[in-house]
Amino acid sequence: MQTIKQNDIEDDQVLQNINKEQYSELFIVPNHQISILSRNSVDKLQVNIQSSISKFKQLLIKAKDITLQNHLNDDQYKTAVQVVQVASIGLMQVMKINELLENKVLTVEQSVSCQKILCTIDQLNKYSTNLVLDYMNHIILEKVLELLNQFEILEKEQKRTLAIYLAKLQSCNEILPGATIVKQDDLFAIAPDHQDWQMINAFIEKKQLASNEQIKNSYDKVTFGVLLGNAMISKGLEYNGELKKAFMEGFGALYYGLNKKKMKSRANHFLAKAKQEDAFRAWNLTETGIIKRFLPAIFPSISFNKKIYIPKLFTQITKAYILEQYKEGKINKINNDLNIFFPDELISLDNLLENDLNQDRVQVRILCYETLKFKCVEGFMSMFKNDISKEYNFDKIIIHIHGGGFVAMSSRSHQTYTRKWANNLRVPVFSIDYKMAPDHPYPEGLDDCWQAYMFIITFIQKFFNVIPQKVVLVGDSAGGNLVAALTIQAIKAGVRVPDGILLAYPALSLDMKIFTPSFLVSLDDSLLHHTVLKLCLNSYVQKEFNQTIDPMISPSIVSDEILKCFPKIRIVVGTYDPLHDESFRLLLRLVKLKKDVKLIEYQSMPHGFLSFDIINGMKEATQTVIDAQNYLFEMLN
Repeated sequence: MQTIKQNDIEDDQVLQNINKEQYSELFIVPNHQISILSRNSVDKLQVNIQSSISKFKQLLIKAKDITLQNHLNDDQYKTAVQVVQVASIGLMQVMKINELLENKVLTVEQSVSCQKILCTIDQLNKYSTNLVLDYMNHIILEKVLELLNQFEILEKEQKRTLAIYLAKLQSCNEILPGATIVKQDDLFAIAPDHQDWQMINAFIEKKQLASNEQIKNSYDKVTFGVLLGNAMISKGLEYNGELKKAFMEGFGALYYGLNKKKMKSRANHFLAKAKQEDAFRAWNLTETGIIKRFLPAIFPSISFNKKIYIPKLFTQITKAYILEQYKEGKINKINNDLNIFFPDELISLDNLLENDLNQDRVQVRILCYETLKFKCVEGFMSMFKNDISKEYNFDKIIIHIHGGGFVAMSSRSHQTYTRKWANNLRVPVFSIDYKMAPDHPYPEGLDDCWQAYMFIITFIQKFFNVIPQKVVLVGDSAGGNLVAALTIQAIKAGVRVPDGILLAYPALSLDMKIFTPSFLVSLDDSLLHHTVLKLCLNSYVQKEFNQTIDPMISPSIVSDEILKCFPKIRIVVGTYDPLHDESFRLLLRLVKLKKDVKLIEYQSMPHGFLSFDIINGMKEATQTVIDAQNYLFEMLN
């Protein structure tokens, strides 16, 4: 992400002379945040503060006038009230920061209204604070003011635009308190020649797969499908009855497919105000309906594609288990607390292959370039028999955990690349279909991954010609979070740790109070949209859990005691990704602990790129799948 050069903006008058569309485009050119300081100088912080205060006050005056004039018009009245609410919070926050800089004491009324700006002047990080204010002041407030000044004559599309920008302003209000308390020595608040950057640069490989413009055009093709799906669902929501909804969704797909501008407006408006169930339904379009039926046409061929249904035979990671560890202060420590037990009899192979809906099982998809051989299970004593026979046994495996914000997608939709890995690396890939939020929040999905992992490394050789001497875990996005959390749990519990892990654009911090500059990308990203991102986090992490102390929710806060026991770790991430920064913070910690770690940073690439290596997808994504494959090969060998 790239911010506007502050030297180009001397005051608000200059800004008003800039074409708004050009200005917005300048801001969102994807690039690495390392050069933030050179573009966003601290001496402009006071300018941004005063300008923001002025604009917030203008918004409040205008919004209050609108409420008086439209008290009988319910929709317009509600919009104006929303402006008042959001602008009031924003104003008090900025005034609080201004008071800190001027060493003044806030009044009681201001302190109550300022909403969580609790830092002292010594704690205030001027760089990260200015970054948020710069975006909010020049991009969002300008647009909201422009629209409010024409409120009485706004057309439908403009009203949608106003709702979109108010949602952005709300998100900025929510992240500003975190920006004020970023540590002064944080990677994204220090200069590029700082010793910490110099230390980790040797472990980073930067790859430019194409020009920024080419990548943007390729990503536009991918997001076209995403936006179209959101627009058609939004259209269907206007009607009652499943038949009408389905018909209008189909009509919406045709209509908006031919009108990209309206499609984008409709989709972004839907995302800005989406309810949880509707937003997640849009994310799950590849798993339902006609898209699900035709998706296999783009999958590579594979010889062996079989589902197994794993019973839960090991100590479970439950809510009670997690809360007890909170209470005892053990959540971020090595406990060696796993009680491993062996059943009197293992389930039969037929039972493992059967989806028994009456039992709590974990579905796992096995992919392999050749058909695995089935074995019989003769009971408990068979565990002690010599399994090594003349037949060929696979001694290396990959365990994959898919992404989807903890709420969507499956091993099925990720076969666009997992099948390629299975074929090219010639090893079995076990892809876990964990239960998902909001019906199954943390730690249920993690427990599914844990049960599957423990079963595979302990018992899989009893059912197939697989004796896993080398095990590598790989996960993307939310799956990256679960891979890291699973590794942490293995270390904590004192069981076999995987031989290597690959994290693709992982969600390493689920604490919205922890600010990172790359979050600003989500304000303009159709795929990992800021409102949907918040819905995902709220669905996965319930109120009784604490993402500020729990490393299995936010792996980037894992203790050094556990982190120094990590296996080889490889990370791939793009610069145009809301989750970009946390991977670098983890990288720094791993390097300081002298761990075997490497990271590829793809310039201008978006979140989710592994899944875009498809027909009519992103041609640049092909290399990312190959690079990840090479990392897997390295760790397996």
